[in-house]
Amino acid sequence: MKRLHSAAAMLTILIFGIGAALPRSLSAQGADPAICTYLDALPPGLALKENEPQRYSMAAEYHNKTLLGGFFGKMRVSGEYTRGLAGGYVQWNKVEIAETPQEDGDFPAGKAQAYMEGFRYIPSENMVDASAFENFPPNSTFAKNLIWDALGFEVFAWEFLDKLQLNVPYRASEVEGEIPLAGQGTFENKEAYVTWTGISRMNGELCALIQFKVMDNPLKMNNEQMDIRGRSHYWGDIWVSLEDKQIEHATLSEDVVMELKLAGQPNSQYINTTREIVFRKLSGLRNAKER
Repeated sequence: MKRLHSAAAMLTILIFGIGAALPRSLSAQGADPAICTYLDALPPGLALKENEPQRYSMAAEYHNKTLLGGFFGKMRVSGEYTRGLAGGYVQWNKVEIAETPQEDGDFPAGKAQAYMEGFRYIPSENMVDASAFENFPPNSTFAKNLIWDALGFEVFAWEFLDKLQLNVPYRASEVEGEIPLAGQGTFENKEAYVTWTGISRMNGELCALIQFKVMDNPLKMNNEQMDIRGRSHYWGDIWVSLEDKQIEHATLSEDVVMELKLAGQPNSQYINTTREIVFRKLSGLRNAKER
């Protein structure tokens, strides 16, 4: 990624035209005029309000297997994320990591990550710098991933709305390039595409359904204990409210193939890790039945 856009850029008011004419075939069938209009273009002047807190739960499940599919462990990293705080800050609470060698069944109780409790920052391109995590322990990559994934959802949800046409993939070159991972390595977004695929309803609000897909992304990580070289594919969906531009829901799937070499061991290990992330809104729900 050449850069992650700052919080100010994320919150820029998007002004763009909207088609007034409704398709005759749809109106003749009694379709909702608002739906027909939203399928012509996204609404003009859709602005994200500052200082309007929104609370989310985020959970990422990692499933680790050999290249031939042999399971050897899974992990669940979860936490609560609040954005829209005064001054543009966001905050994390209740971050836990749970692990088990059993493929089936529930995760055990998670271990609290005390260094993440109340962790606050302003989302920006600086959140990939090592200086942003001065109080984090050395082995905190999975907690940092929560931060980077939340920021990624927000960039894909808000940064390209004024460029999207229905069912036309947009090449999001703005997010392509190599990203430093807080001094632990690099991740390179190769070809990134964002597509507005239609409208949906989530949490009682009419939403634009935004799809993103970024494939064949090189990954490099190294420290005194290990060296990793790999490839990532990731894709997902985001529900963006057409009323207030807030993210109502988001999901991400990722497939990573890695060569892992541990310090002092002559042979490499080859791992296939899949991730499933659910970013679920906890506050601001307008329809309790859709929780």
